[in-house]
Amino acid sequence: MANYPKYRDTDFARFEPPASAYERGAARKIVEMPPFEEQKKPQMQLVEKKKKTVAQARREMRLGARQAAKVLVIAICLLSMFAALLYGRLRVDELTRQVNSVSAKLEEAQGENVRLNMQLDSMISLEKVENFAKNDLGMTKVEGYQIEYIDLTGTDSITVSGGKSAEPKGETSITEKLLEYLKAE
Repeated sequence: MANYPKYRDTDFARFEPPASAYERGAARKIVEMPPFEEQKKPQMQLVEKKKKTVAQARREMRLGARQAAKVLVIAICLLSMFAALLYGRLRVDELTRQVNSVSAKLEEAQGENVRLNMQLDSMISLEKVENFAKNDLGMTKVEGYQIEYIDLTGTDSITVSGGKSAEPKGETSITEKLLEYLKAE
């Protein structure tokens, strides 16, 4: 401690590990350290690398290039996967917003539909239509004697007034022409 004058009066005993049992009663031994300059410096040696051959250097360069290419390919794959994931999430978010917007418009339109149907039902009731027909248009309800029934169960026939024929003269139908052709053979 002789080389550190500002620490001469300071007791560092509390920072030291506890003394063994036989040293507890004895007076404390202070060992002085040799000055810093006098301490042994580690021996340093200059180590030279062995020179590589051209083939070894080329092989190391190829290995380094392969490793760099692998790292680059992996990085590109990871970045493209990240970009695809990000694009997918953005697209889902955009579609979700569109669905929510359309759902809100649908709910609004359904509410408007219910309101208009209720308004229409209140405007067009059977009593209002009947009153409008009687009072404004002057219509009356149909009586039983005003109804005529037509019987369509009979055979079909053509009745012409004034003694005229229903079939045109001189013209024959296709079926008649076909029958004449078949008879001729």
